[in-house]
Amino acid sequence: MKLRWSMGNFWAGSLVLLLAVTCGFAPKAAAQDGMATGQILDVAGKPWVDIAVQAVSDQGAKADTKTDRDGNFTFRGLRNGVYTLAVQLPAPNKPYEVKIRVSGADTPKVNLNFKDIVAKQGSEYAEQQKKQEEEKQKFQGMKAHYEAGVGFLTQATQAKTDLAKAPADQRDAKKQEVKDLSDKAVTELEAAKTAAGEKDINLNLIWARLGDAYDADGRADDAASAYKQAIALKPSADYYNNLGGILGRAGKIDEAMASFSKSAELNPAGAAQAYRNAGITMYNVGK
Repeated sequence: MKLRWSMGNFWAGSLVLLLAVTCGFAPKAAAQDGMATGQILDVAGKPWVDIAVQAVSDQGAKADTKTDRDGNFTFRGLRNGVYTLAVQLPAPNKPYEVKIRVSGADTPKVNLNFKDIVAKQGSEYAEQQKKQEEEKQKFQGMKAHYEAGVGFLTQATQAKTDLAKAPADQRDAKKQEVKDLSDKAVTELEAAKTAAGEKDINLNLIWARLGDAYDADGRADDAASAYKQAIALKPSADYYNNLGGILGRAGKIDEAMASFSKSAELNPAGAAQAYRNAGITMYNVGK
């Protein structure tokens, strides 16, 4: 999150740090009162005077103090254990928290320089913003390729319909039109798949449309593989139904029947469509 600094106020979140102890812990039998000390510097790197600090043990016990003119603070009479130190920042900022382990004389000193903290978090925020912008641009690129691919696929489907009605002397031209449009659809949808990345939630849909484009382009094996990828990401009755049609047209009847059956199983209410397509597939091969 972005930090804001104005008239002595800044927002630093509720970041929690754990300060490691370099020496061994005191045995339980020798648990004695200890103390925690530290120094707090402001965003200019100068001692932060009269800032409230609260120590809260993991058991809920609380102690309060303030920094002196040198920005130093001390908690005395603390039992050994883990404490959360909360620096009470000026309103409307939330307290800045840091965890320490009190362990007798071995308790490490807590040094907080808010000049460095703000600079670090500012850098982290800038990096986060950069990453978000890159992801946004990547998504926009993927979306543009996907929409272009679907557009060419729609045109190719219409051209294929026109081909069936075209006079003999126009058929070669229509066939080439279908080929050109389906090639463009494949190119755009492959680009969308690449831009999407492996974890994109839209990837199953891109694979399915790419399968349609391969099918329109006469690439049955690629079309079937694409639909299998879509199914692996999101098992769907529609995907299985479409895969069955592709396999059936490729002459892989047993696989097609298995795919239609899976579609009917996943969507009993729409099973009639799957069984209808299975019947058409069997009819087309003389069964």
